[in-house]
Amino acid sequence: MKVGMTLLTVGLVSAFIYPAYAQEKEKIYALMPNTSLSGVVDPYMADRASIKKAWPKTPADPAHVQVGWTEITLGNPWFIELKKGAERVGAKYGFNIDFQVADGDLQRQCSHIDTFITKKVDVIVVDPTDTLGVSACINRAVDAGIPVVTLGTVPESSARILTTITPNPYANGWNTGLYIGKSAGKDPMTAALIIGVVGNSTSESRLNGMVSGIVYDRMQEFNVPGSKEDAMLRGFNLFQQAKTSGKFEDPELKFKVVSLSEGKWTEEGGLAASENILSAHAKDINFIIADNDWMGLGALRAIRNVGATGIKVATSADGSRVALESIKKGDLLVTGTFSGEQTGVSTMEFLNDIFHKGLDASDLPMGSYFASYAITKENVDQFIDPNPENKFYKYTVVPVKSIPEIKAELKK
Repeated sequence: MKVGMTLLTVGLVSAFIYPAYAQEKEKIYALMPNTSLSGVVDPYMADRASIKKAWPKTPADPAHVQVGWTEITLGNPWFIELKKGAERVGAKYGFNIDFQVADGDLQRQCSHIDTFITKKVDVIVVDPTDTLGVSACINRAVDAGIPVVTLGTVPESSARILTTITPNPYANGWNTGLYIGKSAGKDPMTAALIIGVVGNSTSESRLNGMVSGIVYDRMQEFNVPGSKEDAMLRGFNLFQQAKTSGKFEDPELKFKVVSLSEGKWTEEGGLAASENILSAHAKDINFIIADNDWMGLGALRAIRNVGATGIKVATSADGSRVALESIKKGDLLVTGTFSGEQTGVSTMEFLNDIFHKGLDASDLPMGSYFASYAITKENVDQFIDPNPENKFYKYTVVPVKSIPEIKAELKK
């Protein structure tokens, strides 16, 4: 894996540009934190330097840092590749990883953390099974003098973590949403949404981002005045309607959703959801929008099975190799960069930076997000890794930035 390779994008497909620093706080930021806004960077975020986070930490043996790692699951390829990437990089840098799997059980995850406290590991890595419930367990470790890093999902703000190493759910949705909107042009859009699980912040933020990106593009297509933040708020409100009623309609933008179904992040779940969608709406819809590749691939199977035409399938994650091949063949419209391997590798690179390279971890944001890219037929070849061992896209590991650094960038 060539982690230093830079990724390029074309046209509208670009890294998510965070909102400009403003004098008055826009309404969308007043809604944070929110399960549908994970990944939106608040330009008014408070510094975290004064929070006691068990940092700095001197390991008992700096050459063999002891890591306790509690992971949600190993139930799909995303998590398997995460573990493989973390262990490979950890071995290179001399980290000893005690890798435990919670199988989605909060109590089991908290038991893992308590065991790591008893073992007096040097640092604990948590992929939260529950963003609220795990916070008290994390804070027990911090009170015991062990710093905690989370990954994948940002926990509730009371968790005294160093930071969360993660792809950006909302930015993934926003960028892919822009492309979906551009592909439709001025044609009316009637879509069905497939979400992994309602209430899961990653799933909700991806789909909310996709809806909002579509809204922003169509505001421009139809000369509807408003800022990017206005589009984010408008999309957010539409997505909330979809969550409560399964549908919404924005006549001004010629954009409506007729169904929202859960797909549990799997291909079979996406297939089952899409079979129901097509049974009720095959003649009405021109888009099925899913929050991850596996559900999108299930949607493609369902469309093929019934011989439906004129329906495009779009996803916002994970950038799996099979999805890239589907884009290249012209079947899948778009996906986004959300790699399990990148997450595992980046987490271990971060630990190496703070324990061995002197990176200051005292004032980092709750979420340290990767840059997000939409992968489309125009740029898919740039993301296909010639190394077949990588089950996702080519990526680069980017250093984590402090809150002051992020704020300085937002002011530019």
